[in-house]
Parts: sequence; structure tokens; C-alpha cells
Amino acid sequence: MANDVNIVDHVSATLDAAISGRAAALHLHGPRGAGKSWWLDEAARQATQRDMTVLRVRGSDEDRELPFAALSMLLSPFRDRLADDAWSSLRSVVAFDHRQVDSFEVKLASFQLFCAMAAQRRLCFVIDDVHLLDAASTEVLAFTVRRADADAIACISAGLHDRAATATTVVRLEPLSTAAVTTLLIARGVADNAARRCADVADGNPGIAVAVAEGLTGAQRAGTAPISVLPRPSGALVDDLQMRLRAHGESVCRALAVAAAEHGGSTDAVRGALVSLGEPPDGFELVESLGLIDIVGAHFTFTDPWIRAVAYHLVAPASRRAAHSVLAAWFDAPEQAAERAWHLAAGAAGPSDAVAGALRLVAADAARRGALESAALTAERAAEFATSASGQQQLWLIALEWWMRAAHADGVRRILRLLEPLDLDAACARAEAMEFLDGRRVEVLFEQPAPIPTREPLAHSWIAHRDRRIALEDAVERGDHHTVLQTLDAAQRRAESSATDLVARSIALRHAGRLRDARDAVIKASAMFDGSDAYPTWLALLVGIDLDILQARSDDATASLNAVWSRLPAGLHEWRNVLASRNRLQLSNLGSPTDEPEAFTALGAGALREIRELIRDGALNADAAALVRAIELAEHNTMPVEAGESRLWLAALQAGDERRRTLSLCRATMQRCGIRTWDAWLHRYTDDTGQVALHRRSDPALESLSQAEFRVADAVAGGLTNRQVAASLLISVKTVDFHLQQMYRKLGIRSRTELAVRMTNFDSTVRGDRR
Repeated sequence: MANDVNIVDHVSATLDAAISGRAAALHLHGPRGAGKSWWLDEAARQATQRDMTVLRVRGSDEDRELPFAALSMLLSPFRDRLADDAWSSLRSVVAFDHRQVDSFEVKLASFQLFCAMAAQRRLCFVIDDVHLLDAASTEVLAFTVRRADADAIACISAGLHDRAATATTVVRLEPLSTAAVTTLLIARGVADNAARRCADVADGNPGIAVAVAEGLTGAQRAGTAPISVLPRPSGALVDDLQMRLRAHGESVCRALAVAAAEHGGSTDAVRGALVSLGEPPDGFELVESLGLIDIVGAHFTFTDPWIRAVAYHLVAPASRRAAHSVLAAWFDAPEQAAERAWHLAAGAAGPSDAVAGALRLVAADAARRGALESAALTAERAAEFATSASGQQQLWLIALEWWMRAAHADGVRRILRLLEPLDLDAACARAEAMEFLDGRRVEVLFEQPAPIPTREPLAHSWIAHRDRRIALEDAVERGDHHTVLQTLDAAQRRAESSATDLVARSIALRHAGRLRDARDAVIKASAMFDGSDAYPTWLALLVGIDLDILQARSDDATASLNAVWSRLPAGLHEWRNVLASRNRLQLSNLGSPTDEPEAFTALGAGALREIRELIRDGALNADAAALVRAIELAEHNTMPVEAGESRLWLAALQAGDERRRTLSLCRATMQRCGIRTWDAWLHRYTDDTGQVALHRRSDPALESLSQAEFRVADAVAGGLTNRQVAASLLISVKTVDFHLQQMYRKLGIRSRTELAVRMTNFDSTVRGDRR
């Protein structure tokens, strides 16, 4: 709900005021189905938790003319307390003997009784449909609320209108978001695609959504059967409203049905459609005069949201299709393509490639705007109208692509249930989807390869996509962040990037030593994966934990590992165990690397695995040569995180000036990358050398650099690539290369790492305003 937090606060404030001895009254209002009863149930639950006596009553049309009917229901559980002569008037009320009852005496007696009850145990009235209470009971309750200023009494009511005699605070219930209504229906056992369709129909009214879902067949609720554009809701309220609308006559019913079919609320479209259908031209105005719609300029709205859901079914299905067909003809402008497509779909009596094509264009437009879930659902809807198996398959493949880019596991599973590959391309798509869900690479088997059909620009070749994705995964496994980032940048330019690409980008940035950028990428990925249980979701979680450990957020890492420990797919258990061991190693800097051998398990492939194996051998077996080789390989492959860790364990095997030089390089790398996980170990080994800290000092060679050279040096030491330095300083890449060569010559160094060390230990304040 748009203001659900606000309502929670109002309910809590009302109850808390009563608990503190100050009477308070809250009234919630909104249309039928807006969730009023749900909030009253929530208020009653919270009041019970606060040890309050809860008195509930609901107004009704049947009892509206019966004096004190609601008060009688409130008092009936307390008949035993009314035996005293002081409560004789209230006994008459409970017995519905109103002949000798004085209204003022009832008011006063009720007030005294409720205050006496509140003195023993705090009291909460919960009143539903307060607008249907009988007048006499309403007066009694209003009298009590107005005069119980210093009593522990709360009153929470709900109704259609914004006026309530029993309230001092009034709050309107705003419509729920489509996502919130969808979640509500899924919790009631409705499949996600069916829940989304019902939520769209409800326009934020949860009551209508539930009524529509209850009117679906079992197959429709399970998401395996098509659902009409406006399904018929179910329930006594629907039957009663339909009977009332039919009483206005056939012309009103037909005008209402056309208005219900035009979801956009265009008055011109409805009037034009009614004329095309041969209906009386004043039918629409008659509907307005009956108070069923409000016309404001070029648009109209139903005065009660339930009217649209019910009115659509006042005419036969053929009449509804005819209404949609004439409405589709009305929306003939290019910018009205979406409205036309949906009316064509609703007006179709069977499969139609024209309808499928129109919906496909609507889906493509939604995807271009970034609405991937809406695009995927529209593509699925288009597949329902395809006249051939190959056309239907292509639309499912398009929907599958968008579901995967949106990181929506349920949508992917649904397409998998529908998809029977007709060609090698579709077989590759199916394998991609299965790997998306569980992370295991699936062999593509297609017994009778057929020519791959020519695909329109909207759908890419899944064979080419699979090849690109496998190459990308292999590059990620090797730690080849240059290839990964180049590939992903190219995909982004082609608008083919996805949530899974963000995870790969985060891992690549981590290998490149750009931890802050890596964290930004994985946060974005996690937000896109929200609620999904696909394999990339778990992968993103472990990437985030890895970054937590590297940045010394050990408490966060521990909490995250505990939360997902038993839920991770089997393929991620080894990495999970390694991260847990690395986290423990970070916290126990007084021990030895051999205390946590699992922290040095060599994961990955290619150069990354070779480096990790060398670090393992060096740290666990005190092999300095292995660590030196690890440093060489890490620097050759631009893996500063591994280079920094290698130097840490190498320093542990060294002494004197040799150790100080290694620690200096290690510290510079850690600072440049934002790594904090080894701070305690660095401090320990620094203490062992007798030098508590490495102080900054002047550097005549750095002081001699020009202002332009120094700016380039500062940016490079911060971990930026030459291209990034050029962009940040508004110079060319060739200029950056030139300055670097000049600086290397002046400083007598040969690498970016050495430059970073010099900059880290340099006291830049001696440059004054030259910097």
C-alpha cells in the first residue's frame, strides 16, 4: 500500500495513546476491497499483543434501522457484569427491549461501563463498516470517544466515507502497488503470472484481486491456462452488484460493458464505440446520471472500482469481443499502438498472427523502456495467439530472454515447462535457462539438427549467446578481468547486459582491485535478483561476502554466511567453506596461516588458479620462492589483490630491510585497492620489525614532477587505468602514456605498483599549491 507505513504508525500511535491513559480514535476509509478489514484485523492483533480488551462490531444494512443493534453486540459478551441495577438500561439494550429505554441514560451508562472496564484493563473498539452502524449505537460510541479524554480507550474504525463520528484522526487507504497485490495473491496459492494478471485487473484494490483470483479455474490459478482480459470476480458482493446493475436496463448494461472494456478511460473512445455498435448515443450520459461513472473532460472513472470488474460481464462474450474490436479501430494513431494491440487481443476469437505481432511490438517497446517483466508477460500473451508452433516457440524464446535479463526465476521455470525445442537454437536456450536456475553447465543435445530459422532483430541467436556466455564464464574463472570488462562493455552498448552480467562485472572488478566499483555492481545485481532463487542470486551473495571479508566487514560476512549456509546450491559449497575459513583467518592475526588451511584452497582456473596454488604452497609450507613467483604472475596478470596477499605472507618469512620493503609494497597495494582484511596482520609483521608505522616523507624526485605529471601519478596510484585517468583529467590516453614514461625515467621505477608505493609514502604537503 502506498501509505502502509503511515497507517502502521497511526494504528500504533492510537493504541499507545490509550495505553498511556489518553483516549484516541482512528478512522480508515477507502473503497470496498481497499484492505480496511485487513487493517482492522491487524489493529485487533496489535491491541491483543498490548494486553487490551478488544470489542469488535460490524455495521450491516440489515441492522441499520434497529436502535442500539451494534451496542447490543458489543455488550452481549458482558451480560454477567450488567446484573447490577445501575446497568438496567444496558440490560434492556442487550435484550432488544427498547420500549422503556432512555437514550441519554444509555449513553451515560455505556460511558461509565466502558470507563470502568478500561480502568481494569485497557479497552480497544474495532468497528468495521462504521457507515452502516445504527444511529443510536453511533451516538453512544461517539459520546464515549469524545468524553474519555483521560481513559485507556482506543477506537479504530473503517468505512467507505471520510466522515466518522467516532474518530478524531482520519486516514485514507491508498491503492496497493501491482507488485504488492501480486505478492498477496501468490501467498494465497496463485501462480505468479496469474497473480500478475489479476493484480493488473484490480488497479490496486486487493479485494477485487482476491475476488478475481477466486473466480479462476484451477488451471488458470496454476498459470497453465489462458486468462481473459478481465476475468469475472466471484463472491456474494459481485452477485449483489450485478443484480443491481441489471435493474437499470439493457442499454445501461451495454454502455457499462463498453466503458469497462476501455481501461484507459477515454470518453471519446467509448462514445465512438457505442455509436459503431448501434447503441443509443445518450447511453453514456445516462450511466453518468445514475452515478456509476464520473466524466471529467476527456476521461471518465467508475465511482466504485467494483463496477468495472462486474459490468464487463453484464453482456455475452461475443458482445464483449465486438466492443474490443471497435475500440481497437478507434485507436489508430501510431502512439496508440499498445492500446490497439490489447483491444485486438481481447477481441480475438482464436489464434491470430496479426494479434501476436501487435503484442510482440508492445513487448519490445516495454523492454526498450526497461520494463522487462512487463515485456516478458506480454510476449507470453503474444505466444497464446501464434498460429504455428515455430511462431509460438520464438515468442517463448523472446520471453525467456527477458525473464533471464530480469533475473526472474519463476518466469524462467514457466517457459521451461512450455518449451519443447524445435531446433538447435531453442535447445541452446533451454540449456541456458537450466544453467541459470542451478548453475550446472548442460550439454546441448539435439538429435535432428534443423536449419536455424531467420530471426528478427528482437530475438538474438541463443547459440551465439551461449558461446559468448561460456567464454565470459571461462574468463571470469581465469581472473581475466580485462576480457570480462571489455565483453560486458560491448554487451552494454548493444543493450544486451543483464543482472547476471553485473555479477560477472563485480567479480572482474574484484580481480582488478577495484573493490568499491565491485561492491556497487554486486549491490545493483542483488537488487535485480530480489526474491529470485536462481543460481546467479546465490553467486551474487557469495561475491558480496568475499568483498565484505576483503574490506574487513567480518561481522557482516559472518551473518551472511550463517543466513545462507545450508541453502546454497552444492556447486557453491567449496567457495562457501573457503570464505568462512578466510574470515576466521582475518580475525585471528595472532595465529598462523596453517591454522586455516582451507582458506588457501585454490579456486578458479588458468592463471588465477596457478597463483592461488603458489600462495597456498608459500603460506602453508613457508616457501618464499613460491610466493615470489605468485607475485610475478599476479603482477603480470594485473591481479593486485593476489599480489598484495602474496607479499604479506612473503614478509612473514623475511626480516630487516627486506621485510620492510615487502611490507611497504604490500601496504601500498592494500590501500590503493581498499583492502582492509589484512590490516591486523600488517601491523603484527610491522611490529616484528621494530617499526610501528611507515611514516610519509619527502621525495625530491616526486617534488620535481610537473603539475600535470603529478596529477597523472596521483590518479594512477589510486588504481585507475590509463583510459580512466584520461577521462578524469580530460586529456588523451596518449598524453597519459607520455607522462608515465617521463615519470618512470625521472623516478627510476618500472611499474605502476612502484609508483603507487612512492606516492603512498610521499608527504604531498611539501608541494604546496602546485598540486
